[in-house]
Amino acid sequence: MLLTADEVGRSLAGSLKLMNRDPAGLKAFDVSVEAFWRSFAAILLTAPAFVVSLARDRAELGLPPQDGLFADPWVVALQAGALGLAWVAFPVAMILVARRLGLGRRYAGFVIAYNWSAVLAALIFAVPDALLLVGAATPGLAALFALAFGIIIAHYRWFLARAALGVTSLAACGIVMLDFGLNYAVASVLEAVL
Repeated sequence: MLLTADEVGRSLAGSLKLMNRDPAGLKAFDVSVEAFWRSFAAILLTAPAFVVSLARDRAELGLPPQDGLFADPWVVALQAGALGLAWVAFPVAMILVARRLGLGRRYAGFVIAYNWSAVLAALIFAVPDALLLVGAATPGLAALFALAFGIIIAHYRWFLARAALGVTSLAACGIVMLDFGLNYAVASVLEAVL
């Protein structure tokens, strides 16, 4: 179940359309059972964001940069585990939500679009950390950028829930809050362990 260049291109183009509030972006996704499982492989495209996040954590821990990014296997394993957990936590939680709201037939299409949207979200969220790491932003400015990008991603995910699931605005807000809450919980556990 490898991703093809065509699927990656179509899916990212669809994700960009959805980010721009164009519901036609949903038509870009293959919604087969195989595509559902392949959409989880989109995590591989978040590698640049993972590297930035790892570099930020190493800097926060005071680990010397000259040792190399992957010098501490414990930090790498924790980061990779947290990313993997965050990647599957929301789709698993959405099984219960979809059943409760009677949206079982729309679940797969939503998760496919959500997983591809996560690639864009990860890359966008990596920008403030990258700017901080290269000295182009102060910690305060990086935090402000992160907040602004968080609002953009929340709106993006809200629109995605509305378009893919056909839910009300309030239900879409609840879904976004569940998404952010799960990600916050995983990040908090990672921070506590580090």
